[in-house]
Amino acid sequence: MLHRTLIAPALLATLALAACENASTDPSTATLEDDYAIAMFGEAGSALEGTMGPQAGRPFDGRSGHPLLPPDLALSEEQKAEIQALREAFRTEHIEALEALKAVFMEARAARQAGATRLEVREILIQGREIAQGLRPAVIELWQAIWDVLTEEQQAWLIEHRPRRFPPPIAQP
Repeated sequence: MLHRTLIAPALLATLALAACENASTDPSTATLEDDYAIAMFGEAGSALEGTMGPQAGRPFDGRSGHPLLPPDLALSEEQKAEIQALREAFRTEHIEALEALKAVFMEARAARQAGATRLEVREILIQGREIAQGLRPAVIELWQAIWDVLTEEQQAWLIEHRPRRFPPPIAQP
């Protein structure tokens, strides 16, 4: 229970970063279940936004179902730069694991687009479980660091507007 209490704020920080993304996600075509970073890491997966590179105008590793901060709470340029720097440092440190996980995500997405069932896609994602388990502590650290960049007002808004349901992570420690 304490573990969820600690990582929930970090998810919300990542959701805030999603608000500053130039690429928009059409909520009618993207769901939390199709967000493979969320599937692999639970709520902490949102910290990976954009770390694997964009695909079709949005971050490859998902970012669906996030609320956008209202204009009066938008991230400052300094916050955006700080969050981007955190993500770039994370990517540099974990490039090999991220690329391997990206390959799993690409296979899962291709299978889903070809009509595979959610169970079949889950079987593909399970192939990346060991990679995800190795990355999990660093992902949670990144998630918390992003949360710490936000103001109290931004944090409060995100807590109030967070998605109510996330799938359980595949890669649990």
